[in-house]
Amino acid sequence: MVAPENSPSEDTNPERLSAHNAADSPIFESEDQESAQELDQFLDQALQTAQGEDAPRPHDGSSGNAAPPGPGLIESICWMFGVFGAHFIGIMLFLVCGVIYLIATSNISQDPDTFRKEIAQLVEGHPLEAAGVEQAVFVFIGLIAVGLRLGKRPLQKLNLQPFAFSTGFLLFICVLPLALMSGELYRIAFDAWSLVAKQIPILERFNEMQTMEVVKDMAANNSLWSLILVIAVFPAIGEELVFRGMIGRGLIARWGLVPGIVITSIMFGIVHAHPAHVIAVIPLGMFMHYVYYVTRSFWAPMLVHFMNNAFAVSMAKMATELPESAASLGDETQPVHPLIVASAALFLTAVCVQLWKTRVKYMTPQGEEWTPGYPSIEQPPANSPVTMMREKAHPLLYATGVFLFLIFLVSMAAFSPQQETVTAQPEAMQLITF
Repeated sequence: MVAPENSPSEDTNPERLSAHNAADSPIFESEDQESAQELDQFLDQALQTAQGEDAPRPHDGSSGNAAPPGPGLIESICWMFGVFGAHFIGIMLFLVCGVIYLIATSNISQDPDTFRKEIAQLVEGHPLEAAGVEQAVFVFIGLIAVGLRLGKRPLQKLNLQPFAFSTGFLLFICVLPLALMSGELYRIAFDAWSLVAKQIPILERFNEMQTMEVVKDMAANNSLWSLILVIAVFPAIGEELVFRGMIGRGLIARWGLVPGIVITSIMFGIVHAHPAHVIAVIPLGMFMHYVYYVTRSFWAPMLVHFMNNAFAVSMAKMATELPESAASLGDETQPVHPLIVASAALFLTAVCVQLWKTRVKYMTPQGEEWTPGYPSIEQPPANSPVTMMREKAHPLLYATGVFLFLIFLVSMAAFSPQQETVTAQPEAMQLITF
């Protein structure tokens, strides 16, 4: 019997052949192409988000689409490093001026060793002057850079409208609770950092960047008004311009209110260098940015920034001038009583709720909230039919705030360290400048 000519084999197996042909079919090719396209689209979207692309996006409260303003995330990081650069330029300017002064007033140019010692003594002997030049240069560079980046109508974009007197009073009484909570957070973070630094000795070099230690040294030898100018006025202008006015503007427009505030505040903390200071400053930055958003006024975060730093340097100055028993406002090595922290947190929470309930809104004739096309704090155009509105808080909110503030004051009086716990070298209460 003759065998069939085309007997089944491995190469001609119908099942294998169909599977092999299916793999090369147009259907599978199209699926692969669709998957590749979806992956490309996903990567493009992620890249656009990270770079803060100026792509128009839909919004409520205004007509058409609008491109969000800069900066995006990458540019914001560059701005953050630019802050370091501006401070470095200020320090270099002080050193150059110091060298010129020494050359003009001393006959030491032929002795390099003596010259180096004189420069070191100049810096160590004039820390406030060095800080003043550094901060002044930073403010000058910041004003120019932010003005150029904002372009047309920079004051409208920053929104310099005044805020309500009641809001200002509320922010004023927030200073002490904020200072206590940030100081306690600093103490906890510094204790944790010290444990890590003991294991990795090279990290102890960060301790040379403790701003508050420098402030205490300057407070002993300089007037209060010069301290307030250098440590309160200059940072309140320069840092608020860069972080709340510039970086935060772009990040909130792209990432939304909460992510934008958080990312901006983290960058704001990073420029304070010491890890414990970074941790303590981030919540303060978030609070100031929140205040900026609800008041729609650039003056509000500047006021909070100024009052916090002015309060800190005033307490540091007081500690150097009053007798030991009066100068001690609490040993910074001792923890704040938990009830004081809890009452401060409750009061600040009530303040945030009240600020939100009474936040400023720009309303259109149709009863919708106006936006330029993205989350923003800027003022509407001058010729737009938009009305600024601010609702009144419920009386119960005011009563709750007053009650919680009284609880905070009572807890301060009841649980603050007593005079007998004061050591021979008392320290002022740990207050954080930023």
